[in-house]
Amino acid sequence: MARNFLVCLVLVLSILAACGAVFAHHASGSAYDYKTKIVTKAVVTEVVWTNPHAQLFFDIKDNKGQVANWGVELNSPGNLIKLGWTKNTFKPGDEIIVQFVPSKEERPFGICGDFIKADGKKYHNGQGCGTDITKLPIKPGYPEVQFPD
Repeated sequence: MARNFLVCLVLVLSILAACGAVFAHHASGSAYDYKTKIVTKAVVTEVVWTNPHAQLFFDIKDNKGQVANWGVELNSPGNLIKLGWTKNTFKPGDEIIVQFVPSKEERPFGICGDFIKADGKKYHNGQGCGTDITKLPIKPGYPEVQFPD
């Protein structure tokens, strides 16, 4: 009887530990500033096309002329393909317009990004978007550009 209890206890604790990892993986609300967005021009530096989330890295210049390399967490490659992306949609050197929610900790990383290529084609991402970011105020400190709806 004590052995059955111990087996059940270990099973329950294992399930709880697994659930905690899942929630920790998707706890973007505490890491990102959903009160502002950055909308500016950028130059793609790297595309990471891997599961569980692809990532897009790019250089942006702040209002002081300082260049920083930023990254945005994207959907999984499978979901991006459904949205019309391919692993070659963006290449290093591409000039783009970015719109995304930055991290809270002033780290150069964001989520909920949308992107426009030089030819005007818009690429939606949707990863981590719990709100309509088009209505968020723009974070000061970056040259602002118009992001068409």
